[in-house]
Amino acid sequence: MKFLVDQPLGGLAKWLRFCGFDADCRRLAPHGPGSLPPPDLDTFILTRQEPLKQLERPDLLFIRAVSPETQLQEVLSLLKVAPRQLKPLSRCSRCNQRLSPIPREQAQGRVPEHVFHYHDQFFECRRCRRLFWPGSHLPAILKTLETTLED
Repeated sequence: MKFLVDQPLGGLAKWLRFCGFDADCRRLAPHGPGSLPPPDLDTFILTRQEPLKQLERPDLLFIRAVSPETQLQEVLSLLKVAPRQLKPLSRCSRCNQRLSPIPREQAQGRVPEHVFHYHDQFFECRRCRRLFWPGSHLPAILKTLETTLED
């Protein structure tokens, strides 16, 4: 499952990436049917723009919720996403690329010394070269995802 997320919903795109979904974020123009890509069976377009709502496309989801976390809950509920469909923290939260594990030694000098000292697992985004590790933010993200799927 993939998502094309309207730019004002950038926080939602980030949360979809936290879930492991391919979530491309860009400005969508409400200038009629030709302004959007053609329908794709596996891709959903997410927006809050009223003019786009009138297109009545089955792949277009009009998001009503305001906060990114409740928007995520709305999307997962509408699409009946099951927990087994998630691959948490497998994508770069900034550029959407899949993360790749790297040997610990390759993280040395690229992360703060205390991070390198306390962590064994590191992941790299091959596009933007950012490094990720299961830090203190991980439990809060996983708890939010768990709570979102329960509701």
